[in-house]
Amino acid sequence: MPTSDVSPEVTDLRHRRREIRRELARVRWWRRLVQARKDLAIAQLTDVQELERLGVDDAWEALAADAPTTSELAGAVWPEKRTATPTSVEALVSLDARLKSYEDRVGDNLEMVTAQMVRALGHERRVGPHGRGGDHG
Repeated sequence: MPTSDVSPEVTDLRHRRREIRRELARVRWWRRLVQARKDLAIAQLTDVQELERLGVDDAWEALAADAPTTSELAGAVWPEKRTATPTSVEALVSLDARLKSYEDRVGDNLEMVTAQMVRALGHERRVGPHGRGGDHG
């Protein structure tokens, strides 16, 4: 059905659906950032020197000749050497839980609007172009 042949209701539902999808993408992006930050905070809590004493860097360098060492990566990721704590990880977990809850609500809203749009399109198909009334072009 061409866009010009649909009712204002379907046009509105399409617009709402597009906006909800945009918001869902935004929330998912923020969740990925928060999860990545949490992973970095947990990684920062590991003892780089202990890993080096275990020979992990040596083994990695032998397997991946030009790969950066743990020390190089740590220096690149935490140039200011901010200290992660269990509390900062807990705060990230809490923030992620809030984002997940919001993501679920936005996803539910998207499903609801999609179902409304499908019902409205089905109704229009059954009624036909003359049964809608008004000028929608």
